[in-house]
Amino acid sequence: MATEEQDALQYKDEVVRIEPKGIEHIVDAERHGKVSSVFTLWFGANVELATLTTGVAAVAFFGLNFKEAAIGLLIGNVIGVTLLGLLSTFGPRLGVPQMVHSRASFGFFGNFIPGFLNMIAGVMWFAVNTILGTFAFETVFGTNFIVALLIMVVIQVIVAVYGYNMIHAVERFMAIILTVVFLLVSVFAFGHANYHLAFNPKIYPSMSGAIVEAAGLAFSYLLGWTVFASDYTRYLSSNTAPKKIFWNAASSNFIACLWLELVGAALAIIFPNAAGSPNPMALLSGITPHWLVSVTLVAVIIGTVTANVLNIYSGSLSALVVNIPVKRWLAAVLVGLAGGVLSFVAHKAYYVDFENFLFLLGYWLSPWVAVVLMDFLVVHRGRYTTGMFYDPRRVVRPGLWAWLVAIVVSIPFFDQTLYTGFIAHQYPQLGDLSYYVSFVVAGLLYWILGSRRVSA
Repeated sequence: MATEEQDALQYKDEVVRIEPKGIEHIVDAERHGKVSSVFTLWFGANVELATLTTGVAAVAFFGLNFKEAAIGLLIGNVIGVTLLGLLSTFGPRLGVPQMVHSRASFGFFGNFIPGFLNMIAGVMWFAVNTILGTFAFETVFGTNFIVALLIMVVIQVIVAVYGYNMIHAVERFMAIILTVVFLLVSVFAFGHANYHLAFNPKIYPSMSGAIVEAAGLAFSYLLGWTVFASDYTRYLSSNTAPKKIFWNAASSNFIACLWLELVGAALAIIFPNAAGSPNPMALLSGITPHWLVSVTLVAVIIGTVTANVLNIYSGSLSALVVNIPVKRWLAAVLVGLAGGVLSFVAHKAYYVDFENFLFLLGYWLSPWVAVVLMDFLVVHRGRYTTGMFYDPRRVVRPGLWAWLVAIVVSIPFFDQTLYTGFIAHQYPQLGDLSYYVSFVVAGLLYWILGSRRVSA
């Protein structure tokens, strides 16, 4: 035990050292890092092709023109980055990963359900991004898909195994490269897009509903990050101003996501046939000058790494939250291997799988965020003891019931290809309102139930 404590104290800013911590509390003596790293981490993680394809979907799947897509994407991003920014501030205050904090409102064992879902989400996000990176690697280096996939998986798992400091260092460096490349892509995309196209009702029956869908897609994309938020701020000093953390997290995600999504919307207008191709690389092949295509594909490979190391790392933390008896580094290996297998299985229908995945992800995450925020801001008002996060006697807390009820209540509002709820079917002009319904219901219900049990 003494050796483990010594390793944790020596970790500090060491990059080429495997992080000794798993989901344990980070004490003051172990705190390190600068708040600016929050900006570079999230910026580097989002300047990548999966973000861009969210904007593609707003045009290709919902029939919106550029202006209409921009309105929806803007709304979804504003809501999403606000929630992500707030959750990021909890890391330095509490010194625990995001899913460990969730135990306060869900209970030690009640938290197993969202913890397991988050572990699965880490695997699925890893697969979504790895498919893109593997397509790019295959195109640039002329390998077959399996060889490219194996190389991509190994690189990403190695970074995640080293952990927190290595991830922040990789994001800082890669963010610069990715910014330069996608600025060049932006010049082409915004310079060639047709901004006078009309809404296409053959794709989606209602323009207002389509805008709501685009907002939901952008919101859902960011919801996928919210459950990781404190994972990447928990080592910062407890004296770090929450306002600085909020603005670094919110602004970096807003700039990177809205920017790349608008680039995606423009490319979908320029290359409408490629926008629906099973291989997203088709969307980039028409970019001119031609040398920019190869440069962009290399950026896609890099962006896959910057996004996926977060998915593997946080997925591995969730594996520990649900009491899978392995070390964090081994959990990271297992998450990466599972994601690699899923990448191979799902790579032939990327766009459809990606859209469905984002919607499904948001259906459970939106009420989860509402419960966690309500618990911190209203029920406990930020006053926690570290022991309550690790006490198995707190078996199930009211947050679990508020979360489950909110999901059930929101089902009639679901609107996607896998399932359309009654209300969404009857009123397509409303779009998919399930995220907002479940958020409000979960928050209000937990406020009532949680306030009665907070002293228990």
